[in-house]
Amino acid sequence: MRHGAKRVVGWGLGVLLGLASGCGPSQTGASTSTKRGSRGDALITRNETLYPVADTHVMEGSPTTSYGALTTLEVDGSPQAEAYLRFAIPPFAGTLTTARLRLHALDSSMDGPSVRNPPGVWNWSELTTWNTRPLWSGSWVVADVGPVLRGTWVEWDVTEAINLQRNTVDVFLKADDPDGVMFASSEHEDPTLRPRLVLTIESAQDHPPPSIPPLPVSGAPVAFAPSADAFVSADAPGTPSGGASVLLRVGNTPQREVHLRFFLQGLTETVQRAVLRLKVGNDGSANGPSVFETRGAWTEGSVTWNSRPARVGSAVDRVPVLTPSGFVDYDVTNLVRGNGEVSLGLYGNSTDEVGFHSREVSTQRPELLVWTGASRSEPPDACMTRQELLSRTFVPLHDTSVVQSSPTTVFHRAASLSVDGWPQAESYLDFDVQLGSRPVRRVLLRLYALDASGNGPRLFKAQSFEGATTDWNHRPAISATVLGDLGAVSRDQWVEFDVTSVVTTSGRHAFALHPDAQEDLRFASLEAQKRGILAVAPQLLVLSESESFCSYRGGPRPSGTVAWVTQSGGLPAERTRHVASGREGGYVSLSAVEPLQAAPSSFEQVDVVTLHGADGASVWSREFAQAGVEFRKVAVTSDGQVLAAGEYFGAPNLGKGPLPWGRGMFVARLGTSGKVEWTQGYIAWFETPNVFYENPMEVLDLATDAHGSAVLVGTFWGYTNFGAGVVYSGKSFPTEGQSPNSFLLKLDSDGRLRWSRLLVASTARGTKASSVAVDSEENISVGGWVGRDTDFGVGPTFMNGLFAARWGVSGNLLWSRVFPVSHGDLHGVRTLPDGGVVFVGAFDGNLTFAGHTYSSREPNDAGDGPRDAVLGRLGPLGTEEGLRHFQSDASVSLSFQGLAVDETGRIVTSQAGWADLLGLGPVGLPEGQAPNRPTLASFESSLETRWVRVLEPLHSGLHLAPVEGGIIAAGDLANPFELDGTWYTPTSRRADVLHLKLRP
Repeated sequence: MRHGAKRVVGWGLGVLLGLASGCGPSQTGASTSTKRGSRGDALITRNETLYPVADTHVMEGSPTTSYGALTTLEVDGSPQAEAYLRFAIPPFAGTLTTARLRLHALDSSMDGPSVRNPPGVWNWSELTTWNTRPLWSGSWVVADVGPVLRGTWVEWDVTEAINLQRNTVDVFLKADDPDGVMFASSEHEDPTLRPRLVLTIESAQDHPPPSIPPLPVSGAPVAFAPSADAFVSADAPGTPSGGASVLLRVGNTPQREVHLRFFLQGLTETVQRAVLRLKVGNDGSANGPSVFETRGAWTEGSVTWNSRPARVGSAVDRVPVLTPSGFVDYDVTNLVRGNGEVSLGLYGNSTDEVGFHSREVSTQRPELLVWTGASRSEPPDACMTRQELLSRTFVPLHDTSVVQSSPTTVFHRAASLSVDGWPQAESYLDFDVQLGSRPVRRVLLRLYALDASGNGPRLFKAQSFEGATTDWNHRPAISATVLGDLGAVSRDQWVEFDVTSVVTTSGRHAFALHPDAQEDLRFASLEAQKRGILAVAPQLLVLSESESFCSYRGGPRPSGTVAWVTQSGGLPAERTRHVASGREGGYVSLSAVEPLQAAPSSFEQVDVVTLHGADGASVWSREFAQAGVEFRKVAVTSDGQVLAAGEYFGAPNLGKGPLPWGRGMFVARLGTSGKVEWTQGYIAWFETPNVFYENPMEVLDLATDAHGSAVLVGTFWGYTNFGAGVVYSGKSFPTEGQSPNSFLLKLDSDGRLRWSRLLVASTARGTKASSVAVDSEENISVGGWVGRDTDFGVGPTFMNGLFAARWGVSGNLLWSRVFPVSHGDLHGVRTLPDGGVVFVGAFDGNLTFAGHTYSSREPNDAGDGPRDAVLGRLGPLGTEEGLRHFQSDASVSLSFQGLAVDETGRIVTSQAGWADLLGLGPVGLPEGQAPNRPTLASFESSLETRWVRVLEPLHSGLHLAPVEGGIIAAGDLANPFELDGTWYTPTSRRADVLHLKLRP
């Protein structure tokens, strides 16, 4: 905050509702009950019970009489009688999942009334009569019931009638046949019988990020028995257990540890998952042990407490609740990388000792289950023919729970699926599955556990059902065959059932979860995801083998083949931000390491700048863990120093003192050993006499020249000062429907201002300078989107469109070109050896280039519609020399992501979409089967396609950097990835950085 002014704080839109006034008596007696969960739990469910602020009925036989003061509500079909109720909705935090109207019946009816909710009909009060009743056209039925019994509660699901934009809800009851019925009103002498509206509100605001689902493995595991197992005890430190015990005991009173060793052999592919499975003895635990890696020599017959191996690192897995005679699976994938020895230890977390069966009990001995990738080999032919494991995920058509103690209540709107032995609760899921024509390898049902249990449910096949009509009395029939039986389950864990044997045809497939223990266990439902509470809906995962396809076209070989691959391997997730060329075949990379799931929510990501040698190995690496900092771009100077730029908030110290307080951007230079040599910070702001706005700045690209200058483009709002005085962007502060204008900034090698230029449009969409490149003569080329009235240096332009412009060393404009079009972006520019410019972008509308008009798929749509990709070339003086338009249609499209020019002057791009559009014929799988596959392509400087290569899915676009002898492509590895016959698997199922060097 500056000058004592008020700082602007933005609030998100939540569910915050005011109470209505002037519509009947004030509400008294609203109550709250917490059904499940407490603060910090995975899912908090609570019920809010509301009572009417007004209710009445009107009768056709007494058209001028009001009944608002009566103790009853009457609904009848002959003569007609209608009842009306109004409830005030108080403010609440969370998500409304279900609203149930409950009325107490004072007599019986063969067919109870229906609830109506005509929109905009609120003109009634407790003084309303038949003659003044509200009228509407249409039925507007939101809920109905069947027979009504005297002395029972009747319930309607009126969730669809709740409009959270209003602070009240009105419901109208009309008879469906002549048989009338009477209910207790809000004036009834017995308060316990009065009408009520029960709101079920659910929240997961304190839930940590959901755990990562298991990797989708395509085959059965290989089971390994231990080569040695034993337990050691602190109360007998020099005495071995002899390795002959049938139980392996672990606990803290006395301290006892279990040690296991496995020897893996015969694995021919990369490990994708590994699970330690143990059978629990007769004594369970509510606080089970943790699994660690261990190191050190030991033998089963002689190991003691004093000679035991040492544990290494942090716990790999833990399952807290263990049921006697149950089993437990520990995920140890991080410790099993292939053939060889694996040593594991179990360490107690409480005095509650537990025993596991040892290898001396052959039928219940420990197992290490290992899944590997499907067998692959390097493609031998010219088009690199290969197959791919395709994964398709289906969410339920319906899912619900049924509860024996509430036999007529429907729970299909709940955010969780409950399974319990007492009171009995079961859950059902129904999927509509399309298997396709290819052979299915596996079908897996995945559920996300919200609670821990020592003995998870059993799974059965069930008949298809409709969620809205399924209660305990009308639950689906199930088959007698148990498809799966879960053992111990941890909270916030994905569990998995293999249902391949029963999902053999396309169509409806339903499943039932029945309890195997008397403890409540909840799984996230589809409703939790649909309503934005938790994005962990049940999944049916179908894994199938694709047909053979060409993954490469063009040439000449070995162009486009991979020289080497590197993969990061830390436990936290690491994601690629940027790569840039270095010296002598090396390069620099920028990545972000995410906090572990167990880390406090205050922990932020760590930005990592790494200088690599020509073989991809790290020369040095520097971490920046300061809060409020986002590194965006890096570059390497001709002297081997590294420039970095990004955004910040506050006054972080990146190594050379605090940056100016505020919100803005920074530039830093790191020396040849990674030490920070200087930093510069710039803030953006706008202020009125009463309010100071801390405005955002954004770094979009960074380049350098032969003298080590830093050249940046980006955007900002309001004012800033680059060192030559305050300048204004033309846009005061972020406003809906507006976008910011841009800057071009050049700093010398010591971080001092050389010059800057603002690109300011008068249009709602500001000018956006997206990309910058510096040529051998140190001229600066910039590309992006330009708005009307932008001045590149010779006066305002009078059109919108894509643009490219070039400035000289001292900031003088050399040329500018605008390509008129309604919508689009030019998001990559690079310079060619002859001084020309190559660019990639996308547009919607009619694009004019070199006197020719190119039309997108829907050129005349009113807004910004589907965009077509373009690759273009300009001459050294900005002449429009060539453009390739990659025409999309409703089913196929292409979008460029990365752009580089290799040492020979050829163009390399990365893109997602249908690679056939690149012009070399069929390559990759059809877009409908495998959409948005990462693709690499090379073009001559004339824009003619040289080669195209399609890769397996990655979790990011590919960033490109030219190096001696090829191109570096960097992306995020978050699923098993096969390349040239070798599988690459992410560490700890999160994300690793993958670097490929492609031959030019």
